[in-house]
Amino acid sequence: MTSENPPVSAIVFSCDEAYAFLARGLVLSLADAGFPNGKAAVVLIDIGCGPKSLSWMKAHGVQIVPFNPALIPQAIMSVIQPVQRAQAVRPWLPELLPQVQHFVWLDCDTWVQNGEFMGQMIAGANAAPDAVMLAPAHSHYHARVYLELHEILAMQLTWYTSCYEPYLANKAASSLSYNSGVFGMRRTSPIWALWRQEVEFLYPAMSVRNEALMNLVAQIALNIVIVRNPLIVRLDPLYNFRCDVPGALRVGNDRVVTNLMMPPREIGVIHLANWATMRQTYLEQNLLYRSGDYLSPAERARIAS
Repeated sequence: MTSENPPVSAIVFSCDEAYAFLARGLVLSLADAGFPNGKAAVVLIDIGCGPKSLSWMKAHGVQIVPFNPALIPQAIMSVIQPVQRAQAVRPWLPELLPQVQHFVWLDCDTWVQNGEFMGQMIAGANAAPDAVMLAPAHSHYHARVYLELHEILAMQLTWYTSCYEPYLANKAASSLSYNSGVFGMRRTSPIWALWRQEVEFLYPAMSVRNEALMNLVAQIALNIVIVRNPLIVRLDPLYNFRCDVPGALRVGNDRVVTNLMMPPREIGVIHLANWATMRQTYLEQNLLYRSGDYLSPAERARIAS
């Protein structure tokens, strides 16, 4: 990112070629909401996209920054899979993007219905400059919180007891965790350094103790940082709405809204979490950006297979 007057903020995502089709939906939705613009760039951390996808991104105003493995400790690089670089790189965003002052991360399996999320992120950064802004992974918009809360808490206990002492594990598991698929943070936040330190411990430890949780390591580490150092501004889950649990519905006006309680509310950021498991459901429920009409027939057929 080189410019005489670079944008203050950057909306950042990362993907490889396998997920580039979802990232295109994110980019198109951001364009609908007015991004990029003079105040906020849109940046792809490229972990293996093909030339055609990279050309498409550039044509749509996305700045391409290659993944830099030299930033990540070898103790982490030696235990993660290539696709996990998209998650592992996040604590090093300030080093990777030295001109950016305010970071807004969106997982590549998200898309936005409006630009309100950015206003909320900026407001949060102004209210608490040292804090990270995050939404809970499960919320009152999801039926599971009412029907299966004990299962959620038991799952979280498994996460934390894998690598942490009982007191800290129980403390972390006793409240709802935060989802790191959408977050906002200023460059000057002390959370960055604490997060880096935590993932340097947790990636190697988890690779030995519970390899099935490797996709969640960066998120678990960030939650532990928050338990120890509660520098957090809570984001309304409407701006990181996980759709892998019931609670979202596309309605007649072609908007995606909450459907668990009255009144329905328009969702700001749709998160198509657990894509590999849920992709058929997402297609059937028309939860992709523009119901997936931006995809080629071949891409829709591949997703449906």
